[in-house]
Amino acid sequence: MSLAKLSTGIEICFESFGDVDAPTILLMHGLGSQLLLWEEGFCEGLAAAGFRVVRYDHRDSGLSTMLDDGVSYTLSDMAADAVGLLDHLGVDRAHIVGFSLGGMIAQAFAIEHPDRAHSLVSMGSNTGNPDFGRPSDEVLAALVAPAPDAPGERAAKDLADRRLWASPQWHDDDHALATFARYAARSVQPPDAFERQFAAGAGNREDALSVLDVPTRVVHGTADTLLPMSGGERTAAIVPGADLVLIEGWGHDLPPGAWPHVIEAISAHARRVGAGVAGGTGTGGTDGGS
Repeated sequence: MSLAKLSTGIEICFESFGDVDAPTILLMHGLGSQLLLWEEGFCEGLAAAGFRVVRYDHRDSGLSTMLDDGVSYTLSDMAADAVGLLDHLGVDRAHIVGFSLGGMIAQAFAIEHPDRAHSLVSMGSNTGNPDFGRPSDEVLAALVAPAPDAPGERAAKDLADRRLWASPQWHDDDHALATFARYAARSVQPPDAFERQFAAGAGNREDALSVLDVPTRVVHGTADTLLPMSGGERTAAIVPGADLVLIEGWGHDLPPGAWPHVIEAISAHARRVGAGVAGGTGTGGTDGGS
């Protein structure tokens, strides 16, 4: 892994997989996670499809800069970090892929830096419209409940939370616990950092998305309870020319069982854009992913 020091003073930790001369896919992870969300096997599978794959920690995540308490920022700032990372890598344009909060950052990237985006894939996310893709009260309460300080208690909370929004057919407690252990061994996100990222995701992006001119694919799981499927359906309906891929049984996680479906959804879209094919059906239609 390497660090990119941006002109803003933010340092971004990143890792690259695959041929550096291949088209770049930039992966953006979600709230409270790290680049480790995109496991090596997933990244290698995506790279094997003919891409350079870059995963990175957002500001206030993992080994990237943790900001001081009292500082605030927006999705625009987080998208600008991604632009700075591409500059560091010498990449003019990339396929931008984001999951959950990462999907919101990816949308902001495509809206504000369309010349740097070959394409957009928004996964397990929403448009910021509060009427679509909102969690239940139980799920939201679990998400924002403070994490215990003791590592064992923290892991137990993380697992209980994960079970609320995990993929029913692919979730495995042991795999989830191993993932949480890797997170904790690498970096523990302070509560104020989590809160800053959570606040950054606020706001309705629909006006800007409704005139977006970047080839867009929306991917969502039918079993997602954290950001339910209506968020993806709304995103596909709002973005001109976007298409919608629904993955049957996928929740709000990234277990190995889901990897083939997610990799195919991302790589097929990137190949289609690379071949100069228009970015979707224009109907927000559904393509089964299972």
